[in-house]
Amino acid sequence: MTPDALTAALLKHATGLGFDDGAVVSADAPLRHTDEVRDAVAQGRHGPLEYLARALDARLDVRELVPTAKTVVVLVTSYYAGAHDEHGARPGQAKVSRYAWGADYHNVMRRRLGKLRKMLLQHRPGAQVAPFTDAKPVLERAWAEAAGLGFVGKSTMLIHRQLGTWTFLAGLITDVDLAPTSRPVQTDHCGSCTRCLDACPTDAFEAPFVLDAARCLSTWTVEAPLDAEAEQSHLLGHGWALGCDVCQEVCPWNRFQTETRDDRFRPRAGHVAFGPDEVPEDLAGTPLARAQEAGLRASVRRALSPKAGRGG
Repeated sequence: MTPDALTAALLKHATGLGFDDGAVVSADAPLRHTDEVRDAVAQGRHGPLEYLARALDARLDVRELVPTAKTVVVLVTSYYAGAHDEHGARPGQAKVSRYAWGADYHNVMRRRLGKLRKMLLQHRPGAQVAPFTDAKPVLERAWAEAAGLGFVGKSTMLIHRQLGTWTFLAGLITDVDLAPTSRPVQTDHCGSCTRCLDACPTDAFEAPFVLDAARCLSTWTVEAPLDAEAEQSHLLGHGWALGCDVCQEVCPWNRFQTETRDDRFRPRAGHVAFGPDEVPEDLAGTPLARAQEAGLRASVRRALSPKAGRGG
């Protein structure tokens, strides 16, 4: 099978597995955001996310993971499961970011990628094929942009022009000689819009395209909910038990949001919002498990505390 035919077959198989879009790009393709990543680590904007600094070299060069890499396959799937108002929080409850309403997407993506990897190896036995999700040290948003699947917006989120921002990214790094797809690289289509920057409840954006993770609610509700620094005044009273969707909720590109085809991403009972005494017991296999019960209780307490002034 020729590289062109194999690429077409691979992407068709990816669609059949549940991915909503995909593209192939050369491992030599330039990435637009490597300087921003270096600066973020150098200036400490990664906050408690020490793994970002430890794995910096791999994030900047996929050949740290696959030394013989020739191509990167980037795949996108929508997790949008309906309007937020239809599943909103009642008084005394804190909200959960949409990505965490259902099953843990890492598990879903890994299973799909495993099947896609198997298909590729059937055609190219002995090849190096390394799957990745956002749990791997890969700049998945930058690679998606380089592949022409969307553009990185001022919110630092990937914006897919047909799916919006409610997407999971995954892919394969391989030494298989695939044919790069011919999508033009998209750059900034945010124009003069600053809704995401203006709406951020903790003023976490230092500038367009520059997010300070040390000020982002998601950092402290998902990754470090029991850290003493999570008690900072600007992290109180914003109503989020896990994650934060504000920058996505206000993004005009989400008028193109497409509802997920995968029922595993639809809301589980009690996982959309809960009060301090309503933390779900069925955390296993969901994104809520990362924060654990104690972390969720702490985040809910902070979420429902008197609101601090912005920038406090």
